[in-house]
Amino acid sequence: MSPADRTTAASVVYDALTADDAMACAALDLELFGPDGPWSAAAFLSEIGSRHNHCFAARLNGELVGYAVLATLGTGSDREFEVHTIGVSERTQGLGIGRTLLRQMLDVVDREGAPVLLDVRTDNMPARTMYEAHGFEIVGLRPRYYRPSNADAYLMTRPGKTLPLKPVPQKKAAPSWTKTVPVTRDNSGEVAGS
Repeated sequence: MSPADRTTAASVVYDALTADDAMACAALDLELFGPDGPWSAAAFLSEIGSRHNHCFAARLNGELVGYAVLATLGTGSDREFEVHTIGVSERTQGLGIGRTLLRQMLDVVDREGAPVLLDVRTDNMPARTMYEAHGFEIVGLRPRYYRPSNADAYLMTRPGKTLPLKPVPQKKAAPSWTKTVPVTRDNSGEVAGS
């Protein structure tokens, strides 16, 4: 990446993936994952159209340069999330786009306080390093997970977290100069102070 490209990081716009992005997502997926079963435009359309998914886009000068899909699984206390896919164009890698997309997904997850899981190729050190920096741990190995290369994948999880609560303002204590005066009522209902 040239120095001129690095200065464009501030120009990246983050928004939601739409159905209009499906073809660009499929092309980017093919660029990134090649023979290991890239998603088709139809697969992206299905993901974008699912009410259980959160879909994020990164755009540079109007061009899609990154995407991420987070799926909601289960309900209530059994809810968890799965990162279905995340990718950043090779020419814009190193600008922090992947980290920003991941943080956007984790913001959704943390609001729910739920765990999240993902799969990553065992030889994808940049991605593994990024996930570990965000609290993910390797919990399993999926042998020959990616086809047709038969590359292995690590299953990584991150436990549920909750966003910090704002402190509740405390009631002010009565000033130290106040005095409690007992109140009594006589038989007529009149209040008399002592």
